Amino acid sequence: MKKKLDITILVLGLLLTAIGLAAINSAGGTKYLFRQLLFLPVATGSLLTAFFIPRRIIYGLAEALFAITILLLILVLFVGAGPGSRRWFLLGPLSLQPSELAKVTTVVMLAKYLSIKRNLRLSFRDLTVPVLIVLTPALLIAVEPDLSTTIIFGAALAAMLYWQGLRPFHLLLLFMPLLSFGAGFALSIWIPFFVILAVIVFLRTTLVRGLVTLGVSSVFGLLSPVVLSLLKEYQRVRIHSFLAPWLDPHGMGWNAIQAQITIGSGRLIGKGYLHGTQTRLGFLPNRHTDFIFSVLGEEFGLVGSLTLLLLLGLLIQRFFRIGRQTRDQTGALLCIGFGAIIGYQAFVNIGMLLGLLPITGVTLPFISYGGSSLLANFLMLGLVLNVASRPE
Repeated sequence: MKKKLDITILVLGLLLTAIGLAAINSAGGTKYLFRQLLFLPVATGSLLTAFFIPRRIIYGLAEALFAITILLLILVLFVGAGPGSRRWFLLGPLSLQPSELAKVTTVVMLAKYLSIKRNLRLSFRDLTVPVLIVLTPALLIAVEPDLSTTIIFGAALAAMLYWQGLRPFHLLLLFMPLLSFGAGFALSIWIPFFVILAVIVFLRTTLVRGLVTLGVSSVFGLLSPVVLSLLKEYQRVRIHSFLAPWLDPHGMGWNAIQAQITIGSGRLIGKGYLHGTQTRLGFLPNRHTDFIFSVLGEEFGLVGSLTLLLLLGLLIQRFFRIGRQTRDQTGALLCIGFGAIIGYQAFVNIGMLLGLLPITGVTLPFISYGGSSLLANFLMLGLVLNVASRPE
């Protein structure tokens, strides 16, 4: 049977990539644009391969691809490179980040397992294997260390479990230790979180289960200060800069403040392509990677920023729509998982630049500089296009 190409997904993906290349050129110059272009043929080839290869072969290789990714994540801890971490394999002028590929292979593996499960419950039997599938690469990536990428796996897991029938309240209980741990870095955040959690839990469950839930939440919340003392300096700075960036505007709060100033300076229609003064004068850090949305905000203003958000929203919506329409349960889970990853990354990247979330190393899909990220995004596009090509 001849494959049917979903033109909408393809056009949206290519349009976002073109915007990303233009933004990289403006933010980092021809040096970084050339490096990104070197990865483009490889990413395009991966998209075509993922589109044309029969899905039954992809599903049959899920375990092998997942195992290879785990081996790469282990290997990078010993021979990898990176400033203050071990995240990349150096390949001449290029580098490969296995954690980006792990996003794809983990979703494929998780989709294959969950496709045989319906009406999931909050039970050890139903959730042990899916949690272990996600925890294995997530913990290895956390060791690099790359905590921001680690959390992305949780977003994909939550979306896919919800798709398979796990109720929102049960998802809250499942992720409650992680949420409590994150809130515990600041007492002013943890106390309201704990109060709200207590109200929800006691309204939805028995007294004994409620007390157990709150007890576990308290333990994980109390662990936060201990872990904070063990983190690397740059990680502590990121947390403190989110909680109070204006207390040290020339130090730990510099990145967050400059990102907001840069976006705001673009006003309604921006200063024009290649005419961003904050970008040109070097006030904005990491402007071709994590902070690239600020560059677009300065040069194209509110209109350009909203246009980019619309394109990303349409792509994510299209992923979810294909997931709802297909009769291939594994393929549906692939679409949901990939849509959740792209949506989560976009939300966190833009949220941190607007001062709503901590400054992290989460890139903006299709836009930020990074060959491994481009490769992973194109693989996701290809696999979703494959699912959309035939509904069975």
